[in-house]
Amino acid sequence: MPQTVEAVYHNGIVELKCKPKGIRRSRALVVFLDDADDAEERSAVDLEKVKKRKSSVDEWIGVIEGVELGDWKAERRVKIQGKAHESVD
Repeated sequence: MPQTVEAVYHNGIVELKCKPKGIRRSRALVVFLDDADDAEERSAVDLEKVKKRKSSVDEWIGVIEGVELGDWKAERRVKIQGKAHESVD
């Protein structure tokens, strides 16, 4: 039965934090997780920077205002399917 054992990798060596129970020899997979220090740095967000930045919605306001979009997905699908049928003939 598969087991998960925490380990640390350094200098080409994988050190298991504890010995797996009942396993003398087995195939294994190694998944490298983010380093805890790196993960903390990436999750830090500068709130002031985010507040000053325009959202993607703000950027599009005025561009699509007053435009009749209709069922653009259906129109696109018809165009794509029509091209496929035309090339078969």
